[in-house]
Amino acid sequence: MRLRKFRVKAYRCIHDSGEIKVEDLAAFVGRNESGKTTILEALTLLNKEQKVSELDLCDEMAEELKSEIKLAEGEFELNEKETGLVREKFPNLQDIKKIKIYRTNKNPRVQYDFGEIKISGEASKRLNSWENFVERIQDFVNSMPNPIMIRMDVKFLESPAPRTRDVFMNMMSEFNNSVYLLASEDARVISDWKKIHQDLDYIFDNMLVGTNERSALENFIEDKIHPRFVYFSDYKKILGNIDLEEFLREKKGIRPRGLEYVEEFDKAETVINLFYLAELDVEKLEEAQNSPSRLIKLLHTASRKLSDRLNPAWKGDPIHVELRWNPGNILSVVISDVHKDGTVTNTGLLNRRAEGFKWTFSFIVNFAAETQKAELKETILLLDEPARNLHPAQQRGISDLLKGLAGSNQVLYSTHSPFMIFDYTPGNLLVVELDKRKHLSHIYYDYWNADDQTLIPILYGLSRGLTESIVDRQIGFNSRPVIIVETMSDSMYLNAFDKFLKDPNLSMNPLNIVPAYSKNSVMSLAIFYRNHGYDTFVLLDNTDESVQIATHLETNQFKKVQMIFFELGGQTKQFLEDLIMDEDYLYAVNQTYEVKLRKEGYKALTKETVLSKGKKSIIDNLNEIWKENHHLGWEKFDREEICRYICEKIAINETDFLTDKTKDQFRSLYRLIAERIRQNQNLGSQATLSYSR
Repeated sequence: MRLRKFRVKAYRCIHDSGEIKVEDLAAFVGRNESGKTTILEALTLLNKEQKVSELDLCDEMAEELKSEIKLAEGEFELNEKETGLVREKFPNLQDIKKIKIYRTNKNPRVQYDFGEIKISGEASKRLNSWENFVERIQDFVNSMPNPIMIRMDVKFLESPAPRTRDVFMNMMSEFNNSVYLLASEDARVISDWKKIHQDLDYIFDNMLVGTNERSALENFIEDKIHPRFVYFSDYKKILGNIDLEEFLREKKGIRPRGLEYVEEFDKAETVINLFYLAELDVEKLEEAQNSPSRLIKLLHTASRKLSDRLNPAWKGDPIHVELRWNPGNILSVVISDVHKDGTVTNTGLLNRRAEGFKWTFSFIVNFAAETQKAELKETILLLDEPARNLHPAQQRGISDLLKGLAGSNQVLYSTHSPFMIFDYTPGNLLVVELDKRKHLSHIYYDYWNADDQTLIPILYGLSRGLTESIVDRQIGFNSRPVIIVETMSDSMYLNAFDKFLKDPNLSMNPLNIVPAYSKNSVMSLAIFYRNHGYDTFVLLDNTDESVQIATHLETNQFKKVQMIFFELGGQTKQFLEDLIMDEDYLYAVNQTYEVKLRKEGYKALTKETVLSKGKKSIIDNLNEIWKENHHLGWEKFDREEICRYICEKIAINETDFLTDKTKDQFRSLYRLIAERIRQNQNLGSQATLSYSR
């Protein structure tokens, strides 16, 4: 199941969060004590085993809490497999694709809401449930002659429904033996029992728990497919030397007392996680002490496995982790830096490294181990500040780890860091704000409407060094029109050709181009500029993703005149590069990739070779050629590298390869931009006149 919407009420500082949409990988951003942790912890109330503490209920809502309130409510989307499991057990029901799960302040159990799907609440004898099976067995026993009946042991009927087939079949095997032992001479009893016994396999495989369809469905969902929330908040430090005797005592719960221990991290837990990733059994380690060759082999294998599991989330030069055995049953964690040229340096104990390094290493070990041990799949992970204390490069490593987990799980996490925000799509990024007067938390998925100070990490992620100019409205009101483009290449081309053409009738002295950080940030960046007083336009590719961006902008009060798609002579062009004549663009490609092309037998890529791929754009055609040669090490076609070549040649005035046709096609684009700016100004003037009247 995936959480798609949630609502929190009367929980700590949150009176009512309102309905919040979330996607598979969502970040909560907000200032300290804004309620981010509270939101994550509130969602754990939807775990079926979670209990509600009176201390967590909002003191300011004491009156409302006298009635039953949904403290946490989530709307979940079932995948095809989950829908199929329910369909198999309840074939008469309409397919269930969404479920609301909620917990109240009055009921200790989670509850389910199936919307408009009709589900019977009437008791049904036809339902293949444990309760009905127990009643059937009881009726069978009651039908026996009294001398036999009083000797039958039916205490197992008072037990809860068996969890496994083995438990059920063992239970029924004992009962079967009793029937044949006590009633072998009674043909009627044996005949009645055979009718029941022959159906045992079918009965267990399809057994439900509940006396009516609704209770059976709720119990089935709770037992088989109820979502699991796993909350991570405590990231413990791993030390460089491990005293195995002390570790074994702690593992058995034998711990020293005193304040010193209370303030230390739980060393046993961190060592267990380290050994888990290394697939190292401490008992086998002790057995190998008297065999040096066996011990060396065991530690070498464990060290390699540990390094392999840690490096995917480790940014910068890789590390090698070595576990060394020392006298006195001490196991040392030794770290080395592995450089790109294969050299190994800086070998030493983990506890001699910088605090930031130790924290990073410990976090990755603990988090990777806990998630792998739990065999996380279709789980909702809740992480409170997973990148605290980390360098930005390592934060990107953690973000890669989260992206990987989001493939088979849902990940919701809180952060203050712009480097931990990598998706600006509404629902993947949420803002949490605290109303200081009422001491209430508010959550926005349309995060651009939040307070400017709360938005600082997002703004830095969207436009980094431009943040200060964006939030100053006076700059916006007094600035030239802003043209948001989707890529850095678009910005470079527009500025370079504007300078190159030197046409006073077209130049905007110069164009005020703002490149978006990525396509999914175009909409947000445009809205921020517009909201802070800038006359804002968006220049878009003719791709499905760009059309979707334009649709979202329209819903946020952008006029169509403000959205400019690449076109030429009334025909759409997919990319800005399509305004450059094919021969001109291929000249730059052949010059940039000259060595690679010659190596693979190409003197130069010709227009005919490229167009033969049959794609809409020269970029798509070149991507296809590079893909076909991927096995030769061509990797990916780098359009930004070609852009840099062309713009560099323009800057040093070496532009003989650029034809007049290419120049004319860029002039057409600038005319289109200028015309749209004039149209928008006219619309604004008309609106002002209408208002003044």
